[in-house]
Amino acid sequence: MSNKSLLEIFQTLGKHCGKWSHYFDIYEQHFSKFVDKKPVVVEVGICRGGSAEMWQKYFGEGATIVGIDIDPASFKPEIQTPGCIQVNGNQGDPAFWDEFLKEYPQIDILIDDGGHHCSHQITTLQKVWSHITVGGVYLCEDTHTNYWPEYGGGITNPTTFLNYSKLVTDTMNREYYRGQDLHPNNTTFADHYKDVAGMHYYDSMVVLDKSPRKQTKLITSTPI
Repeated sequence: MSNKSLLEIFQTLGKHCGKWSHYFDIYEQHFSKFVDKKPVVVEVGICRGGSAEMWQKYFGEGATIVGIDIDPASFKPEIQTPGCIQVNGNQGDPAFWDEFLKEYPQIDILIDDGGHHCSHQITTLQKVWSHITVGGVYLCEDTHTNYWPEYGGGITNPTTFLNYSKLVTDTMNREYYRGQDLHPNNTTFADHYKDVAGMHYYDSMVVLDKSPRKQTKLITSTPI
């Protein structure tokens, strides 16, 4: 286990990695429980290899670090991090995920730092969510692209990842659905995301926690 913070690890990387400065506190808030627990960590987006090096040093010995990229330049020998796995694939292709998830059916952490196109972000969440382990974390970063037309974005565009994710927030309250909200389309969608325990929105980042839903009931401090 390293005594350094994630930011301190980042600042001593041998390979290039680019991250927004406010991301590091968010990463540690959601990922620290996995340090030295041998998690399976999948990151979409290898780029120049620095993030794989960073996650390997942060999570410690025994962690499985898998990077996915479609750019051939990301697989140059000088970019590879010993002990990390690199997979060539298109995150926007559901067929890729079908094959990948046969090899990695249980994922503790998924970090989407891939192509940042809204449709690719949606496809990745749709395909991977059921393979996130109980207690696992799904993190999509650089969601500011959801406001840029060239990435399929726009604040009023209903097909952005951010607007899709806002529909997912409703599934945490499915037990309160009534009337037309109980349409099969809504309940099927809610079934897919039935294990969403919490969602966190930050500047350019969305984080989903996975945990079985607990039975809730109203309690009172004194008899009525």
